[in-house]
Amino acid sequence: MKFLSPMKFILTSVLSLFLVVGNAQNNAPDPNAPYMQTNKFPNFSLMSITGKEVTNKQLPNKYKYTCILIFSPDCSHCEHQASELNKYADKFKNTLFIWDSYRDMDAIKKFAEKYNLAGKPNVIIGRDAEFTLPSFFRPRMTPFVAVYDNGLLIKVYDQGADIFELIKLIGSK
Repeated sequence: MKFLSPMKFILTSVLSLFLVVGNAQNNAPDPNAPYMQTNKFPNFSLMSITGKEVTNKQLPNKYKYTCILIFSPDCSHCEHQASELNKYADKFKNTLFIWDSYRDMDAIKKFAEKYNLAGKPNVIIGRDAEFTLPSFFRPRMTPFVAVYDNGLLIKVYDQGADIFELIKLIGSK
């Protein structure tokens, strides 16, 4: 078995550390994203899978929390997020979920059907043709999850939300 000299080991370790830190910084939230400047709920217009346009001004006010999820229908992490939210749906009766994608409507509809999101009273899913929400949040990965409490930002998950952390944060008691 061949071992690295101490100097080569140190140099390799330092280089690896820089690569890990650099990669983590690339996935970090964009510090210039508009949501970093305000905690207010963003303006948006979304074409839902039902063909109805939905804006931030038309959202039902019966929910304490609103989760905006920016997703891609072919993203495995997004699929996992949808699956987990479905599994624990009874914990989120006080939350409105807005699923937003830039992808084509057929792909979004298939995703909604596959993960039983269509037709749920606390789920709006559709396409943001103007790219308003992605421009506001500037996600580097999907799913991107922003949680609002009565219109004020309380938490952002820039690499998807851990379901148990989300339940602890906003779950129905």
